[in-house]
Amino acid sequence: MDQARLQAKVAKGYGKTAQRVGALTTQYRPTGLSDPIGTAHATLFADFASDAAFSFRKPPLWDKPTVFGLFDTTDVQAGDILVAPMGTYFVARFEPFRPAVCILTNRNVSFTATGQSGSGVLDSGSADACNLAGYQDGYNGQSTDGSGSVEASGWPVSIILKNKGERVSSGLPGNLRSGQFEMLAPVVPGFTPRPYMTVTDDMGTEYTVDAVEPSQYGNRLMISVNQI
Repeated sequence: MDQARLQAKVAKGYGKTAQRVGALTTQYRPTGLSDPIGTAHATLFADFASDAAFSFRKPPLWDKPTVFGLFDTTDVQAGDILVAPMGTYFVARFEPFRPAVCILTNRNVSFTATGQSGSGVLDSGSADACNLAGYQDGYNGQSTDGSGSVEASGWPVSIILKNKGERVSSGLPGNLRSGQFEMLAPVVPGFTPRPYMTVTDDMGTEYTVDAVEPSQYGNRLMISVNQI
């Protein structure tokens, strides 16, 4: 039996199990920079577990958003978004004969280019410019001239507090340390986040991107809260 036929049987087996223990889930496959869950790609039964054996002995822990997806993997790709009754997930990686690695999300965010970050759109010529040379305006990498443009919006991500960060000399009495967070984001077609971009979540909190690790799993970012 070749790999393709074996994978097809495994995928169907996952699907049959999910029909018994899972919930009806909507699958999205983003093709643009905005509104990634605007048009459904498919519906399927799915469940999620913190272990690949699907023992369902414990739920995902607060600071452990990585889970394993139990669903028919015949048509699944990294970057797919799954909206289920128990939460919204994105597929980080899928390999034959194995359950898909998924990330449980807790926020929706938009990415805004600044004068320091340049554009993250992959076909943009501005991405090749050196954005760190010369004058840098704004606080903590933010642009203050109002020229920043939202390049990607509506993306479900996982944002987890990592540490209190460093104290910023804002001049305000009793100022708090700027919180530093880890953000796990799916693959965004035609776009890569860049340091100094502004991230705004659905609660209105603004962050500055400190570092970006693009990978086949998606994008891992270190972000800091903008205090002013």
